[in-house]
Amino acid sequence: MSDGTRVWVRVGTVADHVVWMRPEAIEEASRELSFLVPMPHVLGSFTWSRPDADEGVDRRARAHVFAYVEGAPVSPEPMIREGPSVDEVWWDDLRRAHDRISEAGWSGPGRSERRVRRWVSSLAGERFADTEIEWIPQHNDFHWQNLLAPKLTVVDWEGFSLAPAGSDAAYLLIYSLTHPPTADRVRDLFSDVLSGESGEMAQVFAAANVLTAVENGFHDDLREPIRDHVKSLLAD
Repeated sequence: MSDGTRVWVRVGTVADHVVWMRPEAIEEASRELSFLVPMPHVLGSFTWSRPDADEGVDRRARAHVFAYVEGAPVSPEPMIREGPSVDEVWWDDLRRAHDRISEAGWSGPGRSERRVRRWVSSLAGERFADTEIEWIPQHNDFHWQNLLAPKLTVVDWEGFSLAPAGSDAAYLLIYSLTHPPTADRVRDLFSDVLSGESGEMAQVFAAANVLTAVENGFHDDLREPIRDHVKSLLAD
């Protein structure tokens, strides 16, 4: 900034058709959680229109200015291939951040119940058809590229919204399957929210969601670990 203060600036096109991902989510997360969870605090945002010559329409673009934080992603990609270089304090802070996100006083709507149940049934059939969904605030993109170290900072909050309880822990577990020891650590850390019928359904939901990315050409190394994980989960 003009006074020499270091900041982060993020610029992106505001999505037109992604119903569950709202442009306001980043500001909402900052307002609700920036004093409770280690995250970049939003200092300001700016929105403008720019022409899309290919489509012949104007697109909205938005820039967010964040307070600068030190750190680097635990992994250069959402999944992890080796043990994270973090200490026990980091793990404790991760669990604390997870719980505070889940206890947020407010968050906007996320994916519809119809979509959640469709994804779950795509892998589990009617196994969880009668399972009641508890909707709570979640980060909704809880993976290793969005967790910074050596001091924990959680970034990329554009998905902050209501989601099935256990979703964040389940996403992190799914993205850890490429390194079984880390998957075991995540499973132990979040054993209470990943257990029982609702916890198992959250894992299937996260698995189905990540598999859609795999089918679109991302994270191919997760394909078989996810299939094996879901098979084992449903066999219990």
